[in-house]
Amino acid sequence: MTIEQIAHLLNQQLPDYQLVSATPLTGGLSNRCWKVTLRHRQSHYLTPLVWRPTSAATNAFGLSREHEYRLLHALGRSENLKTGQALSSDSRDVLSGKAIAPAAFALLPEGLLVEWVEGQLAAENLPLAALAAIQAHIHQLQVPDWRLDCPERARHYWHHIPSEAKSPALRAIHHHFQTHPPIQWFADVCCHHDLGWYNIIISGTSETGGLADARVIDWEYAAAGDPSLDLALTISANGLELQSAVHAYCQARALSRTEETRWLQAVHAWLPWCQYLALLWFRVAEALWQEPEYGKEADKLMAVLTPVVSRHPD
Repeated sequence: MTIEQIAHLLNQQLPDYQLVSATPLTGGLSNRCWKVTLRHRQSHYLTPLVWRPTSAATNAFGLSREHEYRLLHALGRSENLKTGQALSSDSRDVLSGKAIAPAAFALLPEGLLVEWVEGQLAAENLPLAALAAIQAHIHQLQVPDWRLDCPERARHYWHHIPSEAKSPALRAIHHHFQTHPPIQWFADVCCHHDLGWYNIIISGTSETGGLADARVIDWEYAAAGDPSLDLALTISANGLELQSAVHAYCQARALSRTEETRWLQAVHAWLPWCQYLALLWFRVAEALWQEPEYGKEADKLMAVLTPVVSRHPD
């Protein structure tokens, strides 16, 4: 999509606003987004936003801009966004601001406009306690009325992988996971499903050293789901050590040692599924954008999962 196309689209769909600027954003994997600034024609007020288009990529990855809009709109109205609710006292000390989503601005047939969040991208070494507190907070938000079903999502990815890319080894991995479905460890909660440091924007710190404002972006994969899957995805996305990450999360939730043991078992069970889903995701991305980096990431995951499947023949 070009600047001219965006300007034409917004002029048609939002006639009260004028496009002032549009800049493509880097770093997005599932979609190619733009930062846009709109000026209200009467008040001349400037509004910086992110344009999140509906595209071939959103279809291939099974994403719904309508679901994303509904979730952001619901979170914006929720009273449950107050920081620290039902978190441990330690978590409230770490997370002194808000771990919330950007506001939804407008849902259009061609995509979604959301608030542009000012601040700095969280560092890769974001304190584990802070990340755990953010995740625990998200798990207490209003539960969406749609959910992530891992086998179903994997089948969707599989459908969008070209036949020539479906090697015998990849077919064996796909067959293994599809015939060994995961179990549900915990009741569904609101899950982000992509809580990497790259999706957290920080603006300032509190007097006690906590995060004054931690805003979580890119909620396109968010859905109801098993919170232990969400935690496993967070561990994978951030390259965290399993036991330390689970312990930090359980501390943020003020869970007992016995409960922590079950969480550790659950997350450990989900990690191969995270790798499987990521493998298929990278194969889809490789086909979509013809960029070798996606294929290299998929090859790494193939090397990890092939021995796992070999040890558990059907």
